[in-house]
Amino acid sequence: MFNKKEYDNNYRKTHREQNKNKVCPDCGKKIWSESIRCKSCARKEQYRLHPETNSMLGKVGELHPTFKGGWKHFCIDCGIKIDFDAIRCKHHARIEQYKNPENHPQWLGGISFEPYTIEFNDSLKEIIRTRDNHICQNCGMTEEEHLIVVGKVLTIHHIDYNKENCNHNNLITLCGSCNTRANYNRTYWTEFYQQKVSIA
Repeated sequence: MFNKKEYDNNYRKTHREQNKNKVCPDCGKKIWSESIRCKSCARKEQYRLHPETNSMLGKVGELHPTFKGGWKHFCIDCGIKIDFDAIRCKHHARIEQYKNPENHPQWLGGISFEPYTIEFNDSLKEIIRTRDNHICQNCGMTEEEHLIVVGKVLTIHHIDYNKENCNHNNLITLCGSCNTRANYNRTYWTEFYQQKVSIA
């Protein structure tokens, strides 16, 4: 008795085996059908040989059915095309927004502009660097490496972010990168560096 389901399964299996190593000669993509090319390349070949079969032939710009009005907007700062309703691209819009520092998500009332105390001088910084063996206490970068990469000596960071507190237990040696990173998630870094200093 003829079993259609079994016949279909056998046909598919045989068909799959025959075409498993078949590739499109134009783009090299795998083909799982009996055709010579993949669908995309077959269409291109068809339009090349018989351009009259292409329904989109000659339909460019406003004549094309998917035309959405073209590029209407350009960034007033850099002139690149914008595909949304704005006067600036995202990059320059962010720069313009942060010209007022209070708009920045990391703004803390301008405490970074407060001056350092007289106690926080070069001799105190050198004492802290010597205590920390001239090594960044976060990533382990040495002062020699820092001089090569950045061109400056290692920085001294106030653990509690209070510039007036120049107690030796509140100061730690960091590279420029780790010092910048410490401006984000301040609660975490305060606890982390306090532990580092207490262990040392």
